[in-house]
Amino acid sequence: YCAHEAVELFLNGESLGKQNTSRENEWIARWEVPYVTGSLKAIAYRGEEEVESDELLTAGDPEVIRMKADRASIQADGQDLCYIEVELLDQDGNRSVQAGNLVNFDLEGPGEIVAVASSNPMSTESYQAPYREAYQGRCLVVVKSTEQPGDIRLSASSEGLEAGTINIQTL
Repeated sequence: YCAHEAVELFLNGESLGKQNTSRENEWIARWEVPYVTGSLKAIAYRGEEEVESDELLTAGDPEVIRMKADRASIQADGQDLCYIEVELLDQDGNRSVQAGNLVNFDLEGPGEIVAVASSNPMSTESYQAPYREAYQGRCLVVVKSTEQPGDIRLSASSEGLEAGTINIQTL
């Protein structure tokens, strides 16, 4: 969709052509684009002047696991939870949305893994197992504190990928 007179699409810097957009074609330009790793950039024109652009970066094969917690510390009350997002990233730090790797989790310290999940609606994996197949390059781990303060270290590994680790303090 383009609200300007024309739009040009570039795949990895190579033009796929320029198309006019207007009320007649409902401001829609269409291209057949093969899926390849790299950059897909659209440039909108008013006359010959560039007025807007937007770029999408596609991801390559996953190479590393990144983990992000919803917070750095939780209460050592045996009930507090921490949600850790796990992403499979390519060499440039882009999430590999095609990745469905099996990710294994290991926890050390005063906590326990109470759930693992992905947004895959067809998954039949146990939510309580210490592993999960990523869906669209992501999964989630829920860690619960014990009643002991200390440091929890959660590790994630998958064959062929650089492992990820994250530390969560229990206070």
